[in-house]
Amino acid sequence: MSVVRPRAAAALFALLAAACATPGKADMGAPLNESVIAQADARLAQLVAEPETPSLAVPGAVIAVLIDGEIVYAGAAGAAIFDADGLTPARTLTPDAGVRAASMSKLATALAAGVLEAEGRLDLDADIRPRLGYDPRTGAAYDESVGAPVSLRALLSHTSGICDPAVYWAPLGETLESLVSGGAACAHAAGEGWAYANINYALAAEVMEHAAGERFDQIAATRVLAPAGIKAGFNWSGVSAQRRAAGAALHRFEGGRWVVQIDGPETLASPEPAILTAPGADLSAYEPGTNGTLFSPQGGLRITAPDLARLAALFLPGGQGADLARPLDIAGGEPETGVLAWGGGPQLLTPGQIEGRPGLMLVGHSGEAYGLYGGAWADPERGAAIAFFVTGVDPAGDATRDPRSGLTHWEAALMDIALDVLDARRPPR
Repeated sequence: MSVVRPRAAAALFALLAAACATPGKADMGAPLNESVIAQADARLAQLVAEPETPSLAVPGAVIAVLIDGEIVYAGAAGAAIFDADGLTPARTLTPDAGVRAASMSKLATALAAGVLEAEGRLDLDADIRPRLGYDPRTGAAYDESVGAPVSLRALLSHTSGICDPAVYWAPLGETLESLVSGGAACAHAAGEGWAYANINYALAAEVMEHAAGERFDQIAATRVLAPAGIKAGFNWSGVSAQRRAAGAALHRFEGGRWVVQIDGPETLASPEPAILTAPGADLSAYEPGTNGTLFSPQGGLRITAPDLARLAALFLPGGQGADLARPLDIAGGEPETGVLAWGGGPQLLTPGQIEGRPGLMLVGHSGEAYGLYGGAWADPERGAAIAFFVTGVDPAGDATRDPRSGLTHWEAALMDIALDVLDARRPPR
């Protein structure tokens, strides 16, 4: 959806910029006591079961809370995989289960772009078309007379004027250019409006591949994930067989049972990256810079909740993504889901959006796909980060989003548990 809005008030962005630039100064606080942990665990189990509202039950839920680089709480409830009946747990869900993180993956993609800029390999504000060799809005060969410039920063903040085509992924053996050859232009020009579009991140990945001469999954692994000690990978690339086997499927409740939507037992047991492949195509022959969709930079990161919290923490003051977390004064926002402000990749939940927490500001990203609902958020004031997700939902459940925060019932409940744990360790000032 394209939303064109007046530019945000300068006072709001000054407030957000100040919050993102100031490290948390509170003391670490007392260690969590057993009652806090027990209460969080019980609330997680209650959320999974939802005995009062069965349509809101989920197959599994996970939370992680990080303060000053330390995971102070990691809890899980439910099943990672079910038996053939779709109801009997075959394996218990644990905090160490990796899942497809949906749009929370965009945090790693944005960070990778920032690192390549720091390496001098690209400029976030330069026109992307010379690198691509084509204009993704028209499908025309690159020509300086065709359209306004489009920057990598505009792609990361969804202000590029590029909207999703009917399909925004191409299998190995095909090209990203072929997806946009018919044109992917929004109704507004670059920089003149805002439209959330997954194709932006595929194009960003393709630009990065041109700049580094490497596949996107390898760029993200060497520039972001490994340096942060995060054992994750896009489309399972680079993830050990042991960690992959411990992953969790994402589900949807259908016909009275939980049905796998992605990452079922066969995928979790496979040694190959989970990519779409055209007949006869060979990954070893892939030419970087031809298919930025290949490793799903918009949503394909397989990662655990504790590592999601570590990823979000990279956007804290002094972190690798601190500059990307600075709010951009852009024409745009998504009032339908509560996202009213953006950085160079991360979303910003502004003070007053989270019910009952008027001073809270969070930087990160939400995620929704294949039954997963979740979020990975950094709290700049307290030097903390939280991550959470459910691994499936019943379509009959109420997925209405809060008009202020943009959170569903599941996200709001998980965020509340995570923030209560954070409050117990490091109270708000």
